[in-house]
Amino acid sequence: MTKIKLYNFIILLFLFFTFQSAYPNKELLFSNVTPPENNPKEIKQRNDLENKKYQSLESFSKVLNLLESNYVEPNAVNPDVLIEKALKGMTADLDPHTTYLTQKQYSDFSTDTSGKFGGIGVVINPAGGKLEIVEIIERSPAERSGLKVGDIIYSVGNIVVTPKTIEEALSKMRGIIGTDVTLEYFTPDKNGKQNIIKKVKIEREIIRSNSASLTQLSNGYAYTRLTIFQEDASEQLGKYIKSFEAKNNGKIKGLILDLRNNPGGLLDQAVKVTNLFIDSGIIVSTIGRDLNKPDDVEYAIKRNTLSNFPMIVLVNEGTASASEIVAGALQDRERAIIMGTQTFGKGSVQNIIPLPNGGALKMTIARYYTPKGRSIQAKGITPDIPLISQSILGKVQQLQNEGPNQRIPRREADLDKHIEAKDQDTIALQGRQNENEIEINSWPSNLRDDYQVRSAFLYLKSMGKYSYLQDNSR
Repeated sequence: MTKIKLYNFIILLFLFFTFQSAYPNKELLFSNVTPPENNPKEIKQRNDLENKKYQSLESFSKVLNLLESNYVEPNAVNPDVLIEKALKGMTADLDPHTTYLTQKQYSDFSTDTSGKFGGIGVVINPAGGKLEIVEIIERSPAERSGLKVGDIIYSVGNIVVTPKTIEEALSKMRGIIGTDVTLEYFTPDKNGKQNIIKKVKIEREIIRSNSASLTQLSNGYAYTRLTIFQEDASEQLGKYIKSFEAKNNGKIKGLILDLRNNPGGLLDQAVKVTNLFIDSGIIVSTIGRDLNKPDDVEYAIKRNTLSNFPMIVLVNEGTASASEIVAGALQDRERAIIMGTQTFGKGSVQNIIPLPNGGALKMTIARYYTPKGRSIQAKGITPDIPLISQSILGKVQQLQNEGPNQRIPRREADLDKHIEAKDQDTIALQGRQNENEIEINSWPSNLRDDYQVRSAFLYLKSMGKYSYLQDNSR
């Protein structure tokens, strides 16, 4: 019985220090709390709830003690593991973004947002309960192993990827520098189904990932991509754009910002990236559980803003969280045209609270809203101009390239005895198209073959014929 009391004391002490570390400023925490009325019935209800809570904690410590002392297989009972599983169980029935992070998971999360970690060098889209490779970092172990964009990871080590094991599989891809990880993967067939599974062993290395990149598409036109909102995302993006502007005599004719498959990241970086393009007004607001508490509102600051230029933002179903904050703000403020497909729809904000055991609690604390008060939660951002996704386009092109005997005639070229075209008939119409094609053919292959990037570029060039966007005040 003495041992049980000792467990009770340890758990209460653990809870006390957890509270102290998470909320060191108790005056701030309770500054907006109004003392309840001294209603005897309400006081009794509160006391009953507190007593029930302590009874549950006592039951927890008793079960832990009984298992540790009497379970038939003593080696199967590790108190630390049992407690971690219990902590995970506390959040299991809450929203999918609220969870207990083990010490390793917390460390992995910290390296994600700092931009330096030990891994294989892939960017993963975990949507749909699978691990799809959406980007290979240059000169990384993944690139040398032959992995390609579009490949699906089937297993990591001994963990087969399922919706329930995604987090564990992602975590296992990271590890000590110089150690190996074995992946099984496949390249989907033309119908997106599982193909032959291949196996590869990859040695982990330090991966230094730049979250931002910029490619010149034409004189005055640039393509920029953000892969994640890590600590220096806004600084990197701002430097690239300013450098491009300087090389083009201080004038940018048009910019494409690619946020496709960007899973989000740090909220403050989303605000700073948006501030590069908006010089005043609301960027995002958040409201927590206390609806009477004033909104936490982030505003743009003029000194941080770049010059004005036509702009298109590309989004898709992998555009989530911080990426949606940026896209939603630029759309509401009419600063950019949003093109692509419906975004993921993660409109909640999480806070990371370190715990004394080295782990952390990742907890949803608020919903965020665009400048016009729109909630994106479970809805996403609807593009101003919808574009067919690259994967669907590929399937359509495969069907179109089938032999004429295998498909129903849908065009003039499919009909028997059709008249052949004569190029000289259309020379006058092809002049402008040839100029664009020459520019597009000079791009890197990944952009040249990207239908959505090509469409955004051509749209930007057509926007350049009009001055209203450049003269439009923000």
